[in-house]
Amino acid sequence: MLKRIEARQVRNGMFVEAIEGAWQDPLLSKRRFLLRREVDALKLRKSGIEGVVINTSRGLDIDGLPGGNIEIDTKAARETIQKSVQVLESVFGRFQHGDGISFDQVAPVISSVSKSMDDNPTVFLSVTRLKSKDEVTFLHSLSVSALMILFGRHLGLDETTVQMLGTAGLLHDVGKLEIPLEILNKEGRLDEDEIKMIRDHPEKGHAILSRQEGMPEIVLDVCLNHHERIDGKGYPRRLSEAQVSFHARLAAICDVYDAMTSVRPYKAPWSASQALKWMFGNEGQFDRRLLKKFALCLSVAAVT
Repeated sequence: MLKRIEARQVRNGMFVEAIEGAWQDPLLSKRRFLLRREVDALKLRKSGIEGVVINTSRGLDIDGLPGGNIEIDTKAARETIQKSVQVLESVFGRFQHGDGISFDQVAPVISSVSKSMDDNPTVFLSVTRLKSKDEVTFLHSLSVSALMILFGRHLGLDETTVQMLGTAGLLHDVGKLEIPLEILNKEGRLDEDEIKMIRDHPEKGHAILSRQEGMPEIVLDVCLNHHERIDGKGYPRRLSEAQVSFHARLAAICDVYDAMTSVRPYKAPWSASQALKWMFGNEGQFDRRLLKKFALCLSVAAVT
C-alpha cells in the first residue's frame, strides 16, 4: 500500500516510491529504493523536502512493522522456496552422480532469493525456518544465502559482491553432501569419528568447488572458512583473527544465526533475540563489530 508521510517520519527499512520536490542525492538517485542504511534515512529526514511516498507492502510502515498482505507474501515466498529447492536438489543430485557444480547452475536461485529479499525479507526468512528433517540441508543453504544478501545490502556493499555472497551462502555447506544423512540428522551426541567427519566438510566442499572452472574466490573462501573463529579456535585450520576474511566473518554470523533460529531434527528453534544474546555472549567466536551491525540489520528488516 502506498502512503505519504512527512520527511521527519522516514526510517531505515522503509521502501521509498517517490520523493516530493527536486531533492537529489548521488547515493539515493533511484526513483524507488529500499532504505537499508540509517545514514541514508537521516539524509532524507534532514533534506528539507516536504514529503515521501512509501510502499508498506515492500518495507516498514510508520509503526516499524511490515505492511502488505502477509498471506499473499507468504504464498509467493513458499513458491520461490519450493522452486529453489527443486533446482538445488537437481544440481546437488547431479553432483552426487559424478557431474560438477557451476556458478551458472545456481544463478537462477540467487536471482529468485535476491528478489524475495527485496519484496519481503521477514516473510521469506520466516518460511525458510520451517525445515523438515529431509529439507535441512537445502533450506539451511537457501536461508544463509538470503541472510548474506540481506546483510550485504545493509552494509552498503555493491550489488555484484552481494550476489557473490548469496552464491557463497548457497554453496557454503556443499561438503556435507559427502556426509551420511544419519550423521547430519543424528539426535544424540556425536562420537569422535562423527565429529571429525562433520568438521571435515569445509575442506571437502572447498575441494569440490575448486575443481569447478570459474568459481568466484569469495565462494571458495566462504566455503572453506565459515567455521573459523576470531579467537583462532575455529576449524578446519584454526586461522588467526588477521587471517579470517571479511566475507568469512560475515558468513559465520549468518550460518550460526540460521542454525539457531530454525527447526532442526534435534532441537527447538530459538527466537532472534535468544540467538543474538547467545552469539554476543560467546566471546571470541564472531567479529563483534560485524555482529552488532547484523543485529541492527535484523531490526531494520523486522526479523523476530
